[in-house]
Amino acid sequence: MASIQVIQGPDKGRTFELVNGENVIGREGDPVALSDKTASRKHARMTFQDNQWFLEDLGSGNGTFLNGVRIKASSRLQRGDQLRCGGSLLVFLGGPPEVQASVDVDEEGKLVDAAIVATLPSNEDSVIIPTPEAGAEAIGNLRILYDLISHVGSIFNIDVLLGRTLDMAFNTLKAERGYVMLVGENGKLELKASKVSEDSTSKEIPISRTIINEVISKQVGILCSNAMSDKRFTAGKSVHNFGIRSAICVPIKGREKILGVIHVDCGVSQHTYTTEQLRLLTAIGYQTGLAVENVRLYEAAVQAERLAATGETVATLSHHIKNILQALDAGAEIVEKGLHADDMPKAQQAWPIVERNLRKINDLILNMLAFSSEREPHLENVNVNHVVQECIELETPRADERGVALITDLDEMPPIPADEAGLHQTILNLITNAVDAVDNGTGAVTVATNYDSMNRKVIITVADNGRGIEPVQINNIFNSFFSSKGQAGTGLGLAVAKKIVEEHHGRIDVKSAPGEGTTFTVALPAMRHLGAEDTHGPRR
Repeated sequence: MASIQVIQGPDKGRTFELVNGENVIGREGDPVALSDKTASRKHARMTFQDNQWFLEDLGSGNGTFLNGVRIKASSRLQRGDQLRCGGSLLVFLGGPPEVQASVDVDEEGKLVDAAIVATLPSNEDSVIIPTPEAGAEAIGNLRILYDLISHVGSIFNIDVLLGRTLDMAFNTLKAERGYVMLVGENGKLELKASKVSEDSTSKEIPISRTIINEVISKQVGILCSNAMSDKRFTAGKSVHNFGIRSAICVPIKGREKILGVIHVDCGVSQHTYTTEQLRLLTAIGYQTGLAVENVRLYEAAVQAERLAATGETVATLSHHIKNILQALDAGAEIVEKGLHADDMPKAQQAWPIVERNLRKINDLILNMLAFSSEREPHLENVNVNHVVQECIELETPRADERGVALITDLDEMPPIPADEAGLHQTILNLITNAVDAVDNGTGAVTVATNYDSMNRKVIITVADNGRGIEPVQINNIFNSFFSSKGQAGTGLGLAVAKKIVEEHHGRIDVKSAPGEGTTFTVALPAMRHLGAEDTHGPRR
């Protein structure tokens, strides 16, 4: 299945699976929903038709770019192509299925014989240098090499990188069959990519272990044919049933060691490879080795970043859990003393401390689960006003304790397709934050709903008359573990609310100024989003 990965922008690291048919990219895209505010709501569309992928712009404000060029019409996509939508850079990780070759590795040297015509060292000097007798061809090869470097330099998936390299080598060298192999963790070569032309008479690629050993041990590219005149390969049997072929096998060389090999061949009746083409593929193999190492370094850096983020997350959550448990332990101790002393008033006085911290840790766990899991919302017809009223009832005791007024202004509206548990968690998080943001005795929180019949959206607003949010903080409030409450906040509530809203293909916005309070606005579609599965009938 084809997919697309974000390599730059707010969603960096996310991978979206594509479906056969139409795939919309944008802030309200399906399935590629970006959180990049510089992208349009429906920015671009990827379509799979006639066994090919195509990209077109949907009238976006700042255009859609394919490999750095702004597209004006539907454009064909290939694996490894880069797409820019707003401030997000994405790489296309799939394409039409290639015709795969059947590769038979000759482990004992009994299948394939070959005669070496020429060899060329693989190192940092593997460049295309024009010579008097082959100047034009060498200059053309240099352009091919530059094109390869520009394409693979920003691919961060080894399989895609090797597939793109083989495609370029295959087309440039007019090959009938080809493959790429890398040395695995066990030290053995593993097939990573293979290709055979549609008009090839043989779909099988017999791989000579002796040729591969020569390439790897001497770190040279080899131009050969299977004319069986090279004494080094006399252990092999005749392969006349495959036809006499011209072949090039070169090492994929990293900075310090051989990483694998690239092999292409074709029938000599159609084409015979030259030393200039050997020079080109040797240079391609060297540049591919550097690109593979760069991808591995990138993957190691991403893994290290993930481990660091995991450690930071664990440390942050452990700190909040410790504070909650300390308060819970203190409250439980007072309750226990009251019960032992048969002092029920004392136990009843301490019980709200226990109850309040039990709720805190329950809310924290729910937010952790919602934030960490990738899931599709379980849609059913939900009455938003009923969910709001339930959240108000849950928050009323705490608001009354602090003298905060909870006000509702609920408009009549139809049921909407929503995940009731997720919607409940979102609204409760917003109300809880609003109550925390206002002063005791004078605070007021207003929760309102209304139906936008023109755009078929349900609008939920949670407004408070609290201290407001500083301009320097407004862009960070939806980030995980960012909190303006100090020790009192976990920094997950708003991040979870945003995630749940986006899972519903909705939008959440905030308007605030210091001393003027804060208003959060949630807009949810009132109609079932295309592609969502029907689950249950109307509720309530």
